Amino acid sequence: MSNLSTWLSGALLAGLVFSLPPGAALAQGLPPGCDLVDYDRSERPDPAGTPTEVGIGVYVIHLDRVDNLDQSFRLDAFTRMSWRDPRLGKVVQTAEVEECRFPREVVWDPRVIIFNRQDANVLLPEEVSVDASGRVTYLQRVQTRLRSPMDLREFPVDEQVLPLTFMSIIYAPEDVTLEFDETAASRTPDVPGWEVRETVRRSGVLEAEVDDDAIENRRFARYDLEFHMGREIDFYVWRIIGPLTFIVLMSCAVFWIDPSNFGVQIGLASTSILTLVAFLFSLNNILPPLSYLTRMDVFLFFSLALALLAFAEAVTTAVLKASGREALSLRLDWWARWLFPLAFAALHLALW
Repeated sequence: MSNLSTWLSGALLAGLVFSLPPGAALAQGLPPGCDLVDYDRSERPDPAGTPTEVGIGVYVIHLDRVDNLDQSFRLDAFTRMSWRDPRLGKVVQTAEVEECRFPREVVWDPRVIIFNRQDANVLLPEEVSVDASGRVTYLQRVQTRLRSPMDLREFPVDEQVLPLTFMSIIYAPEDVTLEFDETAASRTPDVPGWEVRETVRRSGVLEAEVDDDAIENRRFARYDLEFHMGREIDFYVWRIIGPLTFIVLMSCAVFWIDPSNFGVQIGLASTSILTLVAFLFSLNNILPPLSYLTRMDVFLFFSLALALLAFAEAVTTAVLKASGREALSLRLDWWARWLFPLAFAALHLALW
């Protein structure tokens, strides 16, 4: 019930800050006089050589499910696009009303899409509102999953950039420019497991390379909203790093067992190794198959190496004891009691 209340309040707030009149999104008919006579939707509002400026605003309701495996995230947000079309402004003036609403497909539209979306669900009618000044506003609530390539080398202390990329699929930068709408409200989301450190907005050009030499490379106007995120390590400390630390320290207990108890030493060392191997397999549900090692992989590898060395040391001291060199085996145990924990502490300092 609390989640539903949060979503409803977010929707209401976004509706207020985007300055829409109550119930306007549900309007189906057109006010009397809002007739598009001699209007050509195929022509841009601005003359050739003058790009049409399209302002874009994003009000984030919720951002979650940052998926390492799928390299994607889920976004629920209000998006607003606005531009000026003097031809439609004259229609509103002639109708002598405050605004006219038209289906999006009957007016000129910059044909802007979310370029990196995997799927999307739109919740508001596909229509635009126009005021007497010719300002055209298109508001939509979008629930979508967005593609976000990640560099996971520093996992789990990594930083990632989650992009929301808008692109005009028809117009080049010479015809349409996509800019940040300063009048639109914005919100920094709370993302479970992450800290939003910076929000970056930038306009640019998307270059589409074509293999056919007869076709020039295409250029499209684009606008990027980037969430710069830092991963919170607490979950991994309590669920992976902490338990592995205890397992490695448990393997060090073999140095405190008399070499004559060879069976106990080998059993303890083997249990530690098998437990670490199980942890390796458990990470398959956290990380995608990668062609490089992450920081967590290095930690696991050296933890496993220390457990194997503990096993090898137990075998060595047992052999020395059996061959009558008990003093040497006890000396090896004494040195191992201090060297192994120090090596593991150095690993922690180097990685975390």
